[in-house]
Amino acid sequence: MPLFRSKIDPFSSYTIDLGPLYVERVFDSLLTSQGVKDVFKMSDIERLGNYLEYLRLKTRTNNRIQYTFIQFYKAHFYHQSAHHSVARKDVQHFGEKALCYYQTYLELSDQTDESKYYAQWQIGMLQDILKYPWILVEDALLKASSIDRLRGEAIKKIIEHYIQVKEWKMAYHYSELAMTRFWGKNPVAQRRWFIDFDAYNLNIVRVHRTICNKLGYSTEKFSADGIPHKEAIPQQSQLQGFRFH
Repeated sequence: MPLFRSKIDPFSSYTIDLGPLYVERVFDSLLTSQGVKDVFKMSDIERLGNYLEYLRLKTRTNNRIQYTFIQFYKAHFYHQSAHHSVARKDVQHFGEKALCYYQTYLELSDQTDESKYYAQWQIGMLQDILKYPWILVEDALLKASSIDRLRGEAIKKIIEHYIQVKEWKMAYHYSELAMTRFWGKNPVAQRRWFIDFDAYNLNIVRVHRTICNKLGYSTEKFSADGIPHKEAIPQQSQLQGFRFH
């Protein structure tokens, strides 16, 4: 028996708004209703391949809205295929396909839902995995941050990069931004697509304190357990000069 009524429309903001797990269950139900057996026994790669085959057959459509959503799902499923692949050539192949479909989706989409942030954020993450120049990665991540100001994952990735390359002043600039916009403001009640709790919890405070130590800045405004006193949190007026799109 299918998990959902057959009239459910996967090509809608409603379905996407309920998050990636719900999306996959919808596609499992669609496959089952089309006679595909043992969907739940398949490997991740096999199941994703079936999702993509279903979408390939649906691509021949004159419905612009449906076609646009198909681009998003193809991007997400190819991205997940890259994630579950072991061979570097498969990661590269699936990752590049996902990038193309995410970009196509953003070009076509008139949606205002979470999917636009997710697509732009994942473009930056995939570009980094595929060794694109950092200037392109950072640009994609900043665009994502400007799409949804509640989401902090893109800025977290930028901070991690500048820490890795030991550019502490750049790390500090973005860490200040994270402290102001995201600390203690987890959007999990309003968002569904892969919330990274470390972009909102005490992790960003500890990271900010570490960056301050590296630059020789005072950490007296932090308590012994790393929690900042009120005056340690920068105000919005102190953040002039950040690049946003």
